[in-house]
Amino acid sequence: MLEPIAERRYERLHLAEIAALADASPIAWVPIGTLEHHGPHLPFGVDAFEAHGLLRAAAHRAGGVVLPPTYIATGCLDLPYTLTFSHALVEAQVRETVAQLAHRGFRAVVVLTGHGPLDLVHLLKRACAESDVAAYGLCWLELNAARLTGPEEGEPRVVDHAALVETSWMLALEPELVALDRLADDPGALHTGIYGRNPRFTASADWGRASVTAAAELLAERATGLLAGAPPDPLADLRRFVAHSWPEPLELSRGVDGLHLRNPGRASRYLSGLEIEVDGEPLDPAEVVLVNDAPGEAGVPVTAASLGPESGFYLRREQTAAIRTPPLATRAVVGAKIGLAGVTTVSAIASEPALGSPRMRAFTPANDEGQVR
Repeated sequence: MLEPIAERRYERLHLAEIAALADASPIAWVPIGTLEHHGPHLPFGVDAFEAHGLLRAAAHRAGGVVLPPTYIATGCLDLPYTLTFSHALVEAQVRETVAQLAHRGFRAVVVLTGHGPLDLVHLLKRACAESDVAAYGLCWLELNAARLTGPEEGEPRVVDHAALVETSWMLALEPELVALDRLADDPGALHTGIYGRNPRFTASADWGRASVTAAAELLAERATGLLAGAPPDPLADLRRFVAHSWPEPLELSRGVDGLHLRNPGRASRYLSGLEIEVDGEPLDPAEVVLVNDAPGEAGVPVTAASLGPESGFYLRREQTAAIRTPPLATRAVVGAKIGLAGVTTVSAIASEPALGSPRMRAFTPANDEGQVR
């Protein structure tokens, strides 16, 4: 377990205690979780435990009070007993919470989600940026990514779903809720709800504690700066995340049944834009449709025209999505500009199948607003 910390949980404090804590450091910490299936070995409240535990550790360093976690979030996997909610409801809840905290005298608000989908992360960032108080929205994956100095090797250690990272964090925060013996005694076994190698053979309580502690220290430093009028760059960590955690190029290919886009990497990719060109001429984005019918995905067709930082398309570890387009000429050269995470674009070219494999070009920075170009 992590070291015991002083009581700062909003719901457990009396009036005099909240007043004293807010007077000493007027920071409010707002955790957002989910009720989402996380494999057979973890409880449904994993994301809330992660967010709440991290914020309590950060508040221990920077001061302030920590609100209880909520379980209203968007972007959940289509897995058994999982609850997911609309963007409108999530945004309204965040906006009203931040506004009320500002009305009650808090001068800085940190809204942190333990749930990783980047549509939710961008929504939180926008809602916080548009508030009347100094507010900072982020996901804990950004704090892990901030420490990267080069491409990740081996299993992802920034973010995953119920694999090495989340299982290690839960071993650090709520070890009594982790049931590793419910996982197969086989390193190569696959489990529904786990996106990564079998965590029975990869997770570590020591690594989890070190990771949570480092994230708490960094977040406390940023919250102190936010209170002092020096907010962090809200997109810097996501840029680092894409550059270092998604090093493998996406693979665009043509087959007899149309175009396919494959993620060969070990981490999920979030597509925030897609433009298909045929012999150098762009197709109408309303006629370009993505479909991912892998287990856990909704399989709902998504048009390229609808993509954006808050309305992206997930292509997870080793998944392949179909790209539906109008009929393509046999020898046409097909290219794609792909927005990633709302901060970067990459390009891919797929020639005729017989002419070679797909290749990827270099990263192209996004503009200052984080929109893909």
